[in-house]
Amino acid sequence: MSTVLQPKFAVSESGPTSRRLIPLGPKRVLPYFPPIDSGNTLLTDTTISTSRELVQGLIHSKTKSVLAGSSKSGKTWILLDLAVSVATGTKFLKWPTHQGRVLFINLEIQRQFFRDRLRSVLAKRGMAPEVNGLDVWTLRGQETQAGTFLPQLTALIQSEGYSLIIIDPIYKLMVGGSENSPKGVGILAHGIERLMDRSGAAIVYAHHFTKGNQACKKAMDRMSGSGIFARDADSIITLTEHRMEGCFVVETTLRNMAPATPFVVEWDHPTMVVRPDLDPADLLTEGRADGNQAMDFLFQLLSRKPMTTTQWQGEAAAGGVSRATFFRLKAQMEASRQIIYHLPTKTWIIRGRPVPRETGETGETGETGETGETSETSETSETSETGETPETPETPETPETPETPTCAPA
Repeated sequence: MSTVLQPKFAVSESGPTSRRLIPLGPKRVLPYFPPIDSGNTLLTDTTISTSRELVQGLIHSKTKSVLAGSSKSGKTWILLDLAVSVATGTKFLKWPTHQGRVLFINLEIQRQFFRDRLRSVLAKRGMAPEVNGLDVWTLRGQETQAGTFLPQLTALIQSEGYSLIIIDPIYKLMVGGSENSPKGVGILAHGIERLMDRSGAAIVYAHHFTKGNQACKKAMDRMSGSGIFARDADSIITLTEHRMEGCFVVETTLRNMAPATPFVVEWDHPTMVVRPDLDPADLLTEGRADGNQAMDFLFQLLSRKPMTTTQWQGEAAAGGVSRATFFRLKAQMEASRQIIYHLPTKTWIIRGRPVPRETGETGETGETGETGETSETSETSETSETGETPETPETPETPETPETPTCAPA
């Protein structure tokens, strides 16, 4: 005699969001779970709609994303640029966006400095100093431990209609915890999941890289702490240093979208600009030279021969000095009167070196000021009191280029 198993629970259909398992006997009510779909039901269900792409090709609505990079790589600036882009429906880097309301949860920058950053981003983008649809909640110094803060945040904003919620940075939600703990990070991830589910918004947060050379690691393995950070996110955006100083390779790891081609951006305060001329495969594989080394390199280039700004910047770029760094160091060298601009030949020379004549012959040494190209205050030449031309210092030898280290096989 066969035994028929009777179900102990039935599904209530009292509303679109109240479907739950209810007991058929004196049993405790279970929390809400969705029903099990048969494959055919899932395939033929026309009520299922695809989430819209808040950032086309990068971020869907109601998903979780992480922006990761090394310390001080401009993550907050990039997230602020993203916030402005979505709030105004304008392009973010190379991706179009759909306009939506944005909440930026600022856990790190003081309120007055965040205001200044927002003003500068709007000015750089040619926008008026106002932005509708962007809210900022500055909580630096407040108690924001994930276990208590995220439920409170969820209750506060779940009906506000935000399309995007940015949390910067995520480690501020782990007060007293360890980002290396799978349990702690799992609790954090679950809290963010509930915030996303209740609010209907896409959640984007900032995280940091481990220390050391990142070129030998897969993009999603560069993040510090538990692997849950990488496994839990629907979209991962990484900023890894490029060989060209001031530039970063943008790589994406996408769960629900087609793979995207990496590209390079350059820091051009206060935003990043896309550099299609640079190779994203050319990652920095060794320590970055400091500012003094870069300035020494510019001196070495100019000590070989006088050069126009375009020539000098071109050779500097070939040696790994970004455009922004070149002009910053050039301005310092000019302000400290270490270099002069020779107007007749439109070239830069090191102060005290012979000034080239228009015919290319060596003339007097540069000592006095003269206006140079691009309306920059510079110097021209005159002879010393004795009328003699100072002896030309020896040209410093160019240091040997160190071999590029290779990544060990996995």
